[in-house]
Amino acid sequence: MKKRPTVAKKEKENPPTGPVFVFPGSEGWEVWSVENGGARCVGPAENPQKLKAPEGSVICLPSRSIFSVPLWIPVVEETSPKELTELALEKKNMLGADPEAAVWAMEPIRTERVAVAGQEEPGTRQLEATAVLAGPLEDDWILEQAGRHEIAGRVLPASGGGASAVLRRELGRWVMDFYVGGKWLHTQPLLSRELNAEAAAEIGTLLAQMDGEGILEELGVLVLRDEEAGAGAAEFLALLPCPVRIEPRVAPRLPTVPWDLQPPVLTERRLTGAGKAQKKKTIRAGVAIYLLVVCCAVAYFLVPIVRLKMTERQLATIAADAEKIREASMTWREAGALMNPKMNALELLWQVARPLIEKDPPQIEGVRLTSYDYNGKRLLLTGEGKDLEQTEKYFEWLKKEPMLAVYQWRHPQPRLLPNGNAQFQAEGIPPSTGVGEGEEGGTDANANAP
Repeated sequence: MKKRPTVAKKEKENPPTGPVFVFPGSEGWEVWSVENGGARCVGPAENPQKLKAPEGSVICLPSRSIFSVPLWIPVVEETSPKELTELALEKKNMLGADPEAAVWAMEPIRTERVAVAGQEEPGTRQLEATAVLAGPLEDDWILEQAGRHEIAGRVLPASGGGASAVLRRELGRWVMDFYVGGKWLHTQPLLSRELNAEAAAEIGTLLAQMDGEGILEELGVLVLRDEEAGAGAAEFLALLPCPVRIEPRVAPRLPTVPWDLQPPVLTERRLTGAGKAQKKKTIRAGVAIYLLVVCCAVAYFLVPIVRLKMTERQLATIAADAEKIREASMTWREAGALMNPKMNALELLWQVARPLIEKDPPQIEGVRLTSYDYNGKRLLLTGEGKDLEQTEKYFEWLKKEPMLAVYQWRHPQPRLLPNGNAQFQAEGIPPSTGVGEGEEGGTDANANAP
């Protein structure tokens, strides 16, 4: 595609001061803007997406995207012109099953009095400039940042005050724009690709048809707007049956009354984009909450494990010293038992057996010990007596002996054996371990203990 030179080279240094138009130029899409009182054109490009148009730009729809249909409609007081125009378009089968989706627009051009069959008084009819979207727009033409949509021929100024026409190239194809009183009336693409006798015949037929329908009054002038028309342009214009001249291209300008066509596909795309953005936002929020919950759960289970590992590491560092302390403690405990007669197992054995084998104190006859057990927490004695009286004397001696009186003694009722002997059991508990409840028939505490 041939590149058209731009009017300004540094776009960022000179921002546009007026509306920005995305326009279908002669060779491709262009961006027109006004800055410092002059027009600037950037392009051409294959599609509007490559032009990076700013927010709120005016998108000018090319002739191939619309059906331009000038219509005469009757003026009826009870019915609005819009409804009558819609009925006329529906008769031409141009609105389809969904008139709202066709997005048609209209503008009154002029009114005139006409004779009505069967009525004495003449009626009034109004000429409407009407446009209907030809179908779905090409994806490359849709810009979400667009602020307004117009028809390309409608944003170009008319060449005269009366009825006039402009012949221009649009995306490599010749089109004609018709104006009445400075208002856009109709845009017609030509079948001919070159300006030759065939194109002149096609334009003559079009002018005759519009004149026959009363749509176009006497054409004042036909203007060829193209910088590259070539030497054959004059010969072509000489074939046309109307006044002609050649002019350079002009910059688009914003019409006084906007139509602002809103293609349904653009609305749907915006709604889809908003839905996707909301869905993406919801998904991101859900993922963030999920990650937060996972992090909290990991922290909840990981912190105790880390603390346990740290405690184990600290215990490992003092394990050797703790073992040494424990061994020293056991050594001192054993030494203490040897130093303290009340904790010496041999000394205790001698004391509990002394009244059974010596005469001082008075010997308790007929009593003997059968087992002796001492573990530091209790002293357990078992034995036999020839009768209950001698057994009770032995119990009383255990409770009164100064060295043994520090123990809390308990003993169940002696059991009589078949030979008449009394089998007994006595348990002494040091004061540091406490005293349990006595068994039935025994003594719970030593009342004579100091």
